[in-house]
Amino acid sequence: MVDIASAYSAIKETLGLLKKINETKSDFEIKVATSAIQDKLISVQGACFALDDIIHSRDAEIVHLKAKIAEFEDFRSQAEGYELNQLDSGTFVYSKKQPVGDSEAIVYLCPNCFCRRVISILQPVPVSENVIFHKSRCLQCENHFLMNKNQDYVPPQALEELGRKLSSNP
Repeated sequence: MVDIASAYSAIKETLGLLKKINETKSDFEIKVATSAIQDKLISVQGACFALDDIIHSRDAEIVHLKAKIAEFEDFRSQAEGYELNQLDSGTFVYSKKQPVGDSEAIVYLCPNCFCRRVISILQPVPVSENVIFHKSRCLQCENHFLMNKNQDYVPPQALEELGRKLSSNP
């Protein structure tokens, strides 16, 4: 890292050399002092370039961090009110009651995406009457989730009952 104190010291030495030139009488002493001044100025110029690079690097880092903060705050505002809940199937999802038209609906979010700070609403997957739980899937990460109980669920018939139905001719 650039040492600001050494750059300041080089400037101070350069000013001292300029004062010496003003006091000097011989050409040789002036040339030696002028050469030393040039060396010091080149050193100061290099330090200034290095400081400029550091400033630009810090500015880029600040912009990046501000974007991260904005992204975090945006997620926090979108995720406000969602709570982790366990459904009938045992699946954990984030949910929140939301107004939809004139009524309210429970909106479910994918827990995998939520942990990555992505709001992804779970979309229902059609199920038949022989499936115990409704299913949903995340369009973002493609995970499938068993949800709450299917109210239209019809349990499979027992083998004895099937046997009786098959053996009797209506």
